[in-house]
Amino acid sequence: MRDDLSDIQARLAEINKRAAPVLKENSRLHAALGKAATLILTIAAVGLLTVVSVMPTEQQLKSNALDNQEQITWQK
Repeated sequence: MRDDLSDIQARLAEINKRAAPVLKENSRLHAALGKAATLILTIAAVGLLTVVSVMPTEQQLKSNALDNQEQITWQK
């Protein structure tokens, strides 16, 4: 019984030894994926805020263009 337990513990130690680099790489990739997602969401938010901030300016430019068109007088 004692030998079985130490055999199991030895095999578990070997498995853990082989799994450690894989788990470390998995953690590193998970962190990188989180950073990439944060970057993508930040860029999307900045783009959305840019579009929202430009919309009133675009409406003002269109309004000014229409006003300018109405003020054109033709010489006879």
